[in-house]
Amino acid sequence: MENNEKRQYLFNILKTIPDIVEYSIKTPELNKRNDFFELKNRIDLFLDKSSDARFYIMPGLRGVGKTTILFQLYDYLTTTRGINPNQILYFDLDRLKDQGEFNILDYMDLFIKDINEDAYLNREPLFIFVDESQYSDNWNHVGKIIFDENKNVFLIFTGSDALNLEYSMDSARRSIKKEIYPLNFSEYLYLKYDFNMPKNVSQTFFEMIFSGEIKDSIKIEKKVQLNVYNKFKRDSDKIWKDFIQYGGLPFSFKLPPQEVIQTTIDIKNRVLEKDLDLISSFTTPIRQSSYSILNTIALQKPGALSVQKLANNFELSKTSVLNILESFCNAHLIFSVDAYGSITKRNRYPREYYFLSTQMKACIYQLNGQSTQTKGDYFGSLLENYVAASLFMMKEKTKRDFGIFYDSRKKSNVDFLINTIMGDIIPIEVGIGDKNKKQIKNAMNKYNSDFGIVISNKTQSIVKEDDVLFIPIKTFSLM
Repeated sequence: MENNEKRQYLFNILKTIPDIVEYSIKTPELNKRNDFFELKNRIDLFLDKSSDARFYIMPGLRGVGKTTILFQLYDYLTTTRGINPNQILYFDLDRLKDQGEFNILDYMDLFIKDINEDAYLNREPLFIFVDESQYSDNWNHVGKIIFDENKNVFLIFTGSDALNLEYSMDSARRSIKKEIYPLNFSEYLYLKYDFNMPKNVSQTFFEMIFSGEIKDSIKIEKKVQLNVYNKFKRDSDKIWKDFIQYGGLPFSFKLPPQEVIQTTIDIKNRVLEKDLDLISSFTTPIRQSSYSILNTIALQKPGALSVQKLANNFELSKTSVLNILESFCNAHLIFSVDAYGSITKRNRYPREYYFLSTQMKACIYQLNGQSTQTKGDYFGSLLENYVAASLFMMKEKTKRDFGIFYDSRKKSNVDFLINTIMGDIIPIEVGIGDKNKKQIKNAMNKYNSDFGIVISNKTQSIVKEDDVLFIPIKTFSLM
């Protein structure tokens, strides 16, 4: 497009975006998650000239709520901070790519120096929110240029987790990465049901996992039981089951289960069709097999995945299967857990794979008619996946240095082993149904652990018996 066409394109965006924001977040008005408040605080510091941190990268799985956060920030700027809407550009590259080849730097220069010429000359604040940034080949280079040349511009680039792979050293030195993850149960209860949760609930339970101390966690658990669960008009266990199947991605709140399933599958297909191309180039047969391989991971019980067996089943090379699995991990559809032990042992044993979102696993599972299996097995599988995903996400969020492994022993093995930076091993057993102390005690003796953890529905509240912590599944899910 010529400059006049580009300018008109920007004018159209500036004209229509206020109505889009109004419709998207105010009918009815949506509650805001912690990620919004973190970015809002950063914006406040920028506007108050207290910080020069003004370049943010916000990757995350499709459907996780990145666009909603951008719209809420737009609304905050215009209604609370009094920023002229013409000084805020929301730029969706998924739409722009349909116009043909483009260079986003041209549009940003027009927005900053032409459309907002007075603000540019007077050093007034400007905001550029770029959504679906992965559709630009040079988004990180453009961000670096705008950051270096325009001290009055605050930038947020969002997109799929493919952004992580395009995150250059130049961008890393100038920007701050803020990954957006699926919801935990605490966020779900607040966003969907408007129940305010106790302060620091996630962090307190997270610290309990590492310390074995339960005093502070019991206080928070009681507050939730009294002020949240007791106010529900239906069984809180049913609420939890809805959450673990359909509540990890916030778009699902207003949809019935069947539509949640279909929309989630559509998101999964868009990741496989579009995002994987940004991560790795696959031939058509390998791409077609990727759908079946992801389904296989979703339908099986949690456990080690035989790469050789997958290769044989889908008539692919072992290298091709490994490339597919690595691409799934890079897209944050799934993540892997190694066997505990030496590097040699980890290389010898297969990895276990889990979904970042249990909603994705559950919806694939149900679409394939598998949820008719025993309810205990079905929810037990989702719970084990959720525990693994929660530990993985907390590790990423907190940047705490610990390892998550599975116990490769064939007898009396537990589900997970946490290896702390001090070298301590914390065994974790997960399940629905009667869980006694025998298995966890065996692991504690084997790994010389000070305490072990059982996450199950055996108890309704946190209990500690003989150095074994029994954590109810709803309580753990608040982490």
